[in-house]
Amino acid sequence: MNQIISHNFRNSVLRLTVLFWITFKLMSINLWWSWQRTFPELPLKEYLSNIPSRASDGLAILSLSLLIVALINPKRIILILIFGLEIFLMSLDQMRWQPTIFQFMATIAIGFSQPKHFKFYLLFLLSVTYIFSRLHKLNLGFVNFLWGKFILIDFLGIAPEIAFHRGVKAIGLALPLIEIIAGLFLWTRYRKIGWLLLIVMHLLLLLTLGPLGTNFNSIIWPWNVLMIVFAILYLKDESLTFRLNYFKNLTGVVLILVLVILPISSFFGKHSPLLSFSLYSGDSDYLYVHSSCLEIEKNAFKSMDFKDKTYRNVFDWSMTELNVPMVPYGPVFMDFKYYFNKQCSAHSEFLIRSYPYKLEQTLDF
Repeated sequence: MNQIISHNFRNSVLRLTVLFWITFKLMSINLWWSWQRTFPELPLKEYLSNIPSRASDGLAILSLSLLIVALINPKRIILILIFGLEIFLMSLDQMRWQPTIFQFMATIAIGFSQPKHFKFYLLFLLSVTYIFSRLHKLNLGFVNFLWGKFILIDFLGIAPEIAFHRGVKAIGLALPLIEIIAGLFLWTRYRKIGWLLLIVMHLLLLLTLGPLGTNFNSIIWPWNVLMIVFAILYLKDESLTFRLNYFKNLTGVVLILVLVILPISSFFGKHSPLLSFSLYSGDSDYLYVHSSCLEIEKNAFKSMDFKDKTYRNVFDWSMTELNVPMVPYGPVFMDFKYYFNKQCSAHSEFLIRSYPYKLEQTLDF
């Protein structure tokens, strides 16, 4: 009986994951297909740039077709084919290395590698997602930029003198700590409290970022809904005990490496923050480009005037055209610069801005 319940839970989660994966792809269509795309593709290796766009588009369509098949019947072989195709598609463009896709990939990998203990490993994935994403928010960038300016001033209309008061800042710093505790609670007898706190957090995010709020970054709205559904599924199920022996196999070792060790190295700049659960951390670097290849009349791109030149915000270009954020990671910035210059024959100049985003923190790149 328990095996049947576990099997049904696994299939429900996999179908939900595939459904929202399809939604993600449709909402970021220019990220996956070359039609009308002007943002440079950033392959992992230069020789991959020689693959014709028609071949890449064909593989993207094949992957989407397999996702539709998996939505009907998430068979192991279909999941493995999807995983392999997506790894290849992601190698063709590092802009596809988004945290939502990272979670989807990890979920189906657990689904085909550890079906018997799927519920345990998925809970581990969800708990580390919450813990690391909140650890990344324990900085002044989150407190001042996202909590103070974006949420309190821009969304709620609170006066700056109140938003930047020490007491109000302390509340902003306490929020990630509460969510870290909630992520740890998922393994304890207080798990219901943890899940309820996390559901409230996702609802507040949807209210803040959704159409009723700032109407920003629509690509993460479905992901927040999916996380609420996962929370409800676990709330209705029995509690799970954390078992170290589940990490003494190949799956456990790989998960520790990918979900713990590499994310820890991101705090030292050694791994991509978007593959380390850094979501709205508030201290990301931003890349800007000045080039005649970018038309001045494209007012949809946010810009910055610096030393009598207008620089376009690459993050905003990415959000406008691909509906995903620019990967805020030095090696990816370098690849963008290389492939942009390869695509653009005119002379181009680049700047990088770091928190607190003042002119003195603006440097040539």
